[in-house]
Amino acid sequence: MIFNFKRWRTMNQDENKSNGNAEPMEEPLLDDEPVSGAHCPTPEEDGREDPLTAAEHRAEEHRQSMLRALADLENVRRRTARESEQNRKYALEGFAKDLLPVADNLERALQAIRQQPEEPSEPARKALSALVDGVEMIRAELNKAFQKHGVVRIEALNAPFDPHLHQAVMEVPSPDALPGSVVMELQAGYLLNDRLLRPAMVGVAKDA
Repeated sequence: MIFNFKRWRTMNQDENKSNGNAEPMEEPLLDDEPVSGAHCPTPEEDGREDPLTAAEHRAEEHRQSMLRALADLENVRRRTARESEQNRKYALEGFAKDLLPVADNLERALQAIRQQPEEPSEPARKALSALVDGVEMIRAELNKAFQKHGVVRIEALNAPFDPHLHQAVMEVPSPDALPGSVVMELQAGYLLNDRLLRPAMVGVAKDA
């Protein structure tokens, strides 16, 4: 049944008149009637963040966190690869250092043999020649093994003195050499894949 407000109002006015009651009947106020001028505040006006904006902020925070995590992971990967390459290149450093005295002794043996009398007897000359050939062969094999693993001898003679490669142990008067150049090598120096394994012990020219 539909409530007819206008009809109800008219009937009540007629009834009041018949009863001698001239006071008008107050109109009922329905709860569901909208209040004139009422305003429903938005989430921003109410001090609350819009749900969509809040979701976008959270998504951006998660994205930034993921990017930072990926960057950290990439840095770890690069550092690990670099350290692995360094370990591979210089893993033989200790072993190579232990072999350097062997190379020194072979060099000294050759120098001692070459200092023998120039005209020994025929049997002695043949024995010395065979000994020289044997020592030379051993030294060549050792140098070949060095080069295979990145161990390279420093060419010091006649080169400018380099404190990163040479260790000066004396100054030598040498009028024919440039001051500061290497004119004597007392002990050979070596590099391992561009890393100094042992400096060359040298004599440096000075003004005569």
